[in-house]
Amino acid sequence: MPSGLLRVLLGPVGRVRKRPARRRAPDSQRARVYRWEQALVFPGHDALLSLDVCRALVEAVYRWAEPDRVDAAGWTPPRVGDGRGRRHACGSREVIKLPRWARTAPIVLHECAHGLAPDGHGPRFVAAHVALLEHFLGMDGTALRLSLSASGVACGETVRGPDGALSFRAPRRARAGRRERPGEPPRPRPARLRE
Repeated sequence: MPSGLLRVLLGPVGRVRKRPARRRAPDSQRARVYRWEQALVFPGHDALLSLDVCRALVEAVYRWAEPDRVDAAGWTPPRVGDGRGRRHACGSREVIKLPRWARTAPIVLHECAHGLAPDGHGPRFVAAHVALLEHFLGMDGTALRLSLSASGVACGETVRGPDGALSFRAPRRARAGRRERPGEPPRPRPARLRE
């Protein structure tokens, strides 16, 4: 159809402006976390679980991590769905979706860590993930943290409050101009000259 006829029928046709896509904050550790899991967490823990066992594991995780809230009215663990039609597992505080291939204990714990720490694959998430692997799979937390550091993955701190609730803190940052990499010893400060 000629464009002149379209203008007569539809009026002037200009460019359609696309709405700018929402940009997520960069998840700079994601690939390193996945490589670390593939090398050190998943081997030996590849038994597929039923959806009911996954639900029980998720409930156990949240009862352990949120003991101060368990008795509150309305407390429930995240809903666990079968992830039908999904390629990837996903997790939040509200819902965890698990395609059949993702129903292993380390992946369920990974998705639970997303619900416990809101920073993507950042240091607080990694601290939560390590705490869960240590408690529920019996893995050595110190060895996990050392391997994370060697892999260039920043790991935060896990703190249990007086009420029993877990919280996860990002590691303290170095002062501006003094960037330190995970696993790298701190650089000595230059001496200041006083006049």
